[in-house]
Amino acid sequence: MKKLFLFLFFILMFSIHIFPQVDDKIPVKVFLLAGQSNMDGCGKGEELPGKYHTPPANVKVWDNKDNQWVMLGETTFSNRRKKQFGPEMEFSHRISSAFPNHQIRIIKTSGGGTKLFKHWLPDSAMYKRFVGNIGNALEQLKESDHGYEICGLLWMQGESDSETIEMANAYEENLKIFFAAMRKETNRPELPIVMGRISSSLLKETPWVFDQTPIVQKAQEAVAEMDPNVFIINTDKLSTLWDNTHFDTKAQLKLGKKMAQLMIQELR
Repeated sequence: MKKLFLFLFFILMFSIHIFPQVDDKIPVKVFLLAGQSNMDGCGKGEELPGKYHTPPANVKVWDNKDNQWVMLGETTFSNRRKKQFGPEMEFSHRISSAFPNHQIRIIKTSGGGTKLFKHWLPDSAMYKRFVGNIGNALEQLKESDHGYEICGLLWMQGESDSETIEMANAYEENLKIFFAAMRKETNRPELPIVMGRISSSLLKETPWVFDQTPIVQKAQEAVAEMDPNVFIINTDKLSTLWDNTHFDTKAQLKLGKKMAQLMIQELR
């Protein structure tokens, strides 16, 4: 009988370790994601290794069109794009592992080719859409009686602002304005922000003209240097598709990994 008891005890402990129980009394961890096409993501679902085929049980993503929480990789946006993904794929898996007893929620708004200069500043189209999506998602959490905490923002944008000298020169100040506005919207004055610096591969042959890439890169670096709660990732070594612009599947997983590592380090 004693041996049976010990056997069952070890099985129970093993199960708790392998299948941790989510505590519904702990506030839901909410992460905001925004940007342009490299936040949309050109990672291909069919190229994902097997471990990604099962979404983390404690992670859900807000479906901006259907106004509901769905499993990772199952949003209307993802399905319309044949399961393409951005940094949220690896980011979600790593955040799930780092906080296994928490419910994790991802709210992502992105638009290919959108410019901070024209689309993401307060009162502009993408900014309003982003804030609206956040509001809808958080309202649903409130209605479900889930407490929540907005833990951080991921930002992958800037390629389109390198098209002209005017937009590039304005990027540093515009980025400060956007980050300050998001912190005000979320009531988190020190909201952690992890930003992917645009890649130097944009200076190679592309279907577009990104001549002012160095100016935008320096602007992003300057904002990260002066703000202790902004963290930057150098993406120069991330592989791209044929266009030297969009990160491929492998690169999107690496970007998500780096974003998660920085965010987890900051939260802990």
